[in-house]
Amino acid sequence: MSPVKADAAPRPAPPGADGRAPRRTGPRLGRSRARRQLLAVWLLRALLLVVVVGAWWYATGPGGVSPLLLPKLGPVGDRLGALLGTGQLWSDLGLTVVEILLAFLVSAAAGVLVGFWAGRTELRARIVEPLVAWGYMAPLVLFYPLFIAWFDIGMTSKVLYGALSGFFPIAFNALRGFRAVDPRHLRVARAFGASAVQTDWLVKSRAALPMVMAGVRVGAALDIIAVILAEMLASSRGLGYELAQASQTLQIPDVFALILILLVFVALMQLAIQKAGTPRHQQ
Repeated sequence: MSPVKADAAPRPAPPGADGRAPRRTGPRLGRSRARRQLLAVWLLRALLLVVVVGAWWYATGPGGVSPLLLPKLGPVGDRLGALLGTGQLWSDLGLTVVEILLAFLVSAAAGVLVGFWAGRTELRARIVEPLVAWGYMAPLVLFYPLFIAWFDIGMTSKVLYGALSGFFPIAFNALRGFRAVDPRHLRVARAFGASAVQTDWLVKSRAALPMVMAGVRVGAALDIIAVILAEMLASSRGLGYELAQASQTLQIPDVFALILILLVFVALMQLAIQKAGTPRHQQ
């Protein structure tokens, strides 16, 4: 009598055998989802822009808002085109951009270095942190007359005042970022024979990068505000100066055209900072 064979276990059906497409998993699915999210973000941004422009059109048309408060889109566009066609605007824009970039570079370099230096020991951190926190909250515009007295109304006073304004948030965030590094990571690095320089560069700097970049973004915004404000208060050139002159003579379309130019520059600078602070595998 032949032995009874046990029923073999059913084999799993191959992907797609039931007529349905196999699910995508892994990196490809993640990239597809990220692209959809990015597309949704840009669509919502475009929708927000349309809403703002529509509200502007309605306010200056059926809404009856005075042109002295909010000019119509047509005159603003005309003045924007006329300004972009003049050499004076590009000269003023170039000066303002150079002042902002120099102020940002000085504030970023000094802020990160001070935050890193102070964050290396508990004693330094306890001494420096209250000082940079105070500078972060202090109304630094009160000190601008001193910069004019010391450095005149030229580029130097604008760059140094802007650098001072952006220094404190960058130093504060860098200090907090370096202090927040998990000590276990440092012990593991030392256990594998990492030197002090390797620990600082490969462990501390990468762990502190998110907080450092948050401070850099805030510092860049304060650099821009400080330089434009300084040009408006005491200057003979620059976009801030032109903005103040247009405002004082009630050339409201010119004011809005200059504001749009500044907003485009701010957006480009923020995008550059965001891209620089994003790890390559996340871009």
